[in-house]
Amino acid sequence: MLQLLLVDDEMNVVEALASALPWQEVGIDKVHKAYSATEALDILKTNAIDIVITDICMPGMDGLQLIEQIQLNWKKTKCILLTGFAEFEYAQKAIQNQISDYLLKPVSDEEILSRVKSVVELIRKELETNETYQRAMQALRDHLPRLRGELLQDMLQGKRISPVKLTEKMRLLEIPNGFQEEFVLLLIRFKEQFADYDPFEMSLMEFAIGNLATETFEEFFHLWLCKDVHDYLIILITPNDKLKGLMAEKSKGELKYQLERLANELQLNVQHFLKGRISVLISQWGMFPDDLTKLYYNSLSIFRKRFGDEKDLPVYTADESESADMNILYRLYEPPMLVHLMDAGNWGMVQQKLESILEELELFWPESSEHLTEAFFSIFASFSFIAHKNGKMLGELIGNEYARGKELAPCRTVQSLRAWIWNVMERLQIYTNSETKNARESAVQQTQKFVQANLTVDVSLQAISESLQMHPAYLSRIYKLETGENLSDYIYRLKMEQSAHLLKTSTRKIYEVAIEVGYQNPNYFIKVFKKHFGITPQDYRTSSK
Repeated sequence: MLQLLLVDDEMNVVEALASALPWQEVGIDKVHKAYSATEALDILKTNAIDIVITDICMPGMDGLQLIEQIQLNWKKTKCILLTGFAEFEYAQKAIQNQISDYLLKPVSDEEILSRVKSVVELIRKELETNETYQRAMQALRDHLPRLRGELLQDMLQGKRISPVKLTEKMRLLEIPNGFQEEFVLLLIRFKEQFADYDPFEMSLMEFAIGNLATETFEEFFHLWLCKDVHDYLIILITPNDKLKGLMAEKSKGELKYQLERLANELQLNVQHFLKGRISVLISQWGMFPDDLTKLYYNSLSIFRKRFGDEKDLPVYTADESESADMNILYRLYEPPMLVHLMDAGNWGMVQQKLESILEELELFWPESSEHLTEAFFSIFASFSFIAHKNGKMLGELIGNEYARGKELAPCRTVQSLRAWIWNVMERLQIYTNSETKNARESAVQQTQKFVQANLTVDVSLQAISESLQMHPAYLSRIYKLETGENLSDYIYRLKMEQSAHLLKTSTRKIYEVAIEVGYQNPNYFIKVFKKHFGITPQDYRTSSK
């Protein structure tokens, strides 16, 4: 996501460039606006700016001085200089040594877009060849097995990922499985011979078994491995291109025989090379990814029934007739868990999670008092956790009537559970929002107090954030959320109001008023004052008499 910053003291120029050009067509996702070099520096401190387009002639710090600061503090940021013909010689040094490109006024929209597109392509090429990027890609490759395993484990647990995101993740992690492709699961449990291993030795053993599995199956199958929450090794197996070419000639029975043969070979290899025993179950066939979670839970159930605590059973292949309906509330327990979403304060996701749980109850368990009670107590526990973490009892936040659940009335129907959930949610959000608002209001008040006290000294975003011990980006964001006004606009407005007051009530010279409100350059002060009030400071003073 590339970001562009436009800098010019002529507000109409900045606004026209920002709103009129199709920046996304040349690879720019976000456009920032600044009307002075000082404001530009504040934006650079709080945003990852990739490209800056700046005019040369600006009051106070000019464009060349701004570029010097950018080169010093944001070395990867590319600068494009906007210059007039008369300024060209003045800008030659910067053009030769410091900037990526320049635009000579007057300039057409097409030329601006063309130059920016060239810089965007340069940034992307640099990223691809950047040493840091290459190290990151190498680290990604080094950790591919773990990252693949984490993705598979999330999916086994029921985490829902959109087809677009899943496809992109699988491509990035170099996983060859395709959508609507047949698969089986191998569930492998380690025997007691490995019980005395420490965690490091156990991880080496898991790695060794995974390697043996890959060597055993790779001629005909793709393998995707992970360790699940029960400490089983789970292997998702799909036919590779070689096997697909032969499958037309093979029956399902022959395919089942080959899987059993290879699973038996794996079992023997582990016993021979690693001196330990494993139990192996081959699941029924399913379609990826739709059947994955259901097939996994069904296979766990079959594993428990068929193996128990037995030590020397051969490989077991689940029969299609063993596919049982699971009476599980999948959405209640699938990641991310409700309590984790509430702990993070992600109320939008909390509402989506609760709605999905209620939807599942309505679709599959509308008459089941057990499922309704299970959902109620699980949700009640999450609500209580949040209250207790805030040093409160749930009854204090939502009222004892709702905290008791009206003697389990919510468990009677889905509709009554829904009504209880949204009533509690409304009360919880009122409480948490009031806490957040109080903290934000306090930060805004402290900010305004600092600005008012330091108007003639340093009221930069950095100075304010250091005084309040807040991150500049956070401070800037909450100020805008709370007041609807940018902090820089508030400071500018305050300076204009103060200067107008001084012009009305004192006999100080114009340059003295400028210094009093923090402008060291009187000419720049006169320019911004006229832009704000429509008349010069002297005319304003005269008209006020």
